[in-house]
Amino acid sequence: MKKVIAILLVLAGLTPVFAGGGGQQSGGTPKDTPVKLVFWHHQLQAVNNFNEFAKIATEIFAKLGYPNVTMTSEQIEYQGYLAKYVSAFQSGTGPDMFMALANDFALDGGANPVALPIPADIAKIWQDALGNIYKEDGVFNGKYYGFPVAGDTLMYLYINVDHFREAGLDPDKDYPKTLDEFRAVAKKLTKYDAGGKVTRAGWQPRFGGGSFNVAAKYMPIIHNLGGQVLSPDLKKAEGFMNGPESMRAFQFLHDIVFVDKVTNVELGLPDVAFQSGLCSMTFREPFYANQVATNNPNLKFKIYPYPAGSKDLVTLGGGSWHMMINSKSKHVDLLLQLYKELVNPVYDVRMHEKDKTPPVLATTIKMDNPYFGSLPYAQAMLDSVGKTVGPVYYIIPQWNSLAEIIGDAVTAIIEGKDVKTTIDTAARRMQTILDES
Repeated sequence: MKKVIAILLVLAGLTPVFAGGGGQQSGGTPKDTPVKLVFWHHQLQAVNNFNEFAKIATEIFAKLGYPNVTMTSEQIEYQGYLAKYVSAFQSGTGPDMFMALANDFALDGGANPVALPIPADIAKIWQDALGNIYKEDGVFNGKYYGFPVAGDTLMYLYINVDHFREAGLDPDKDYPKTLDEFRAVAKKLTKYDAGGKVTRAGWQPRFGGGSFNVAAKYMPIIHNLGGQVLSPDLKKAEGFMNGPESMRAFQFLHDIVFVDKVTNVELGLPDVAFQSGLCSMTFREPFYANQVATNNPNLKFKIYPYPAGSKDLVTLGGGSWHMMINSKSKHVDLLLQLYKELVNPVYDVRMHEKDKTPPVLATTIKMDNPYFGSLPYAQAMLDSVGKTVGPVYYIIPQWNSLAEIIGDAVTAIIEGKDVKTTIDTAARRMQTILDES
């Protein structure tokens, strides 16, 4: 278990406007110089949060004596975002700040080296202030590259309250605490038509929307059933991805779909199916709560910690997003000053409350904080973060490619492909990538 969890950020935006490029000014930015700083992100779930971040950044620059410096946040569409980022950085038209994975962009060892390592004094300010599960987030090859804007990488169990009651289950007591209980409860919640077809899924697994995301949603089951997809030194996939514990986890997926028959892919992806009342349970990060409440305000739901298996770990997805600095920005000096000022509980709340995402500072992650205490997942989060941290893989440059293979394998199993053949093939493909690096 090395590194610590994650965090995730979330968000949305506008149209790309290119800034950055050209190298850092050695003398610093003159205080009367008009400057437009640009931040790129690629998620829609918390567009208001990112807009608020840009507003806060602009306020901070004015406070620091730079009244003509502004920050804007701009959305790059998630589909194909990585290629767009790389193309912009290579042409010198990338943004000043950006949201991505450190393993993709770290200047020292990243797949596309452009992100600035954060000076040790600023990194220490953040690490001292962050909640325990986030203190190492953004670290790559021993250097800190980014700070967490949202603590959104933990996975939780979402349940439909009315479905539980309809099945004779108490949503406050009978929610599944273990994966064995999860299978049993899912069967009780599932509805079928006269021909035996599932019309309401007890659980709807992730089977589309990008292979990387499919892998992230299933990783906690692998870990809690005792498996892992890579060796502890992150150099071996064969014997781990297809090791006995991991194989049991993939068999679990096959059995819940084809033996228990509690799901139906025709009902759609789990995000929409749960919001529409077509499935009773799903696994998702904290930000999903706001989506459900917004899209179906009449749906009653509760959020609980991820069910345990042979292990009971803090349940991460595939990786955490970091907010990083383009080392080629002309205004690195300003951005480093911004980093120092952002470590503030007032800003921590402001950067999250618009879209109800988790804060990241230790002083904010407390039930007596009015904002945190009001979140529907607050107790589930506090019940989760004290657990042992599961394996973390996203600190290697090859992770994106490996995760795509894992996600494809999960989807293949849900489609009915043979478990052993599918996972053995995936393990070999992953090992080839690792060996070629």
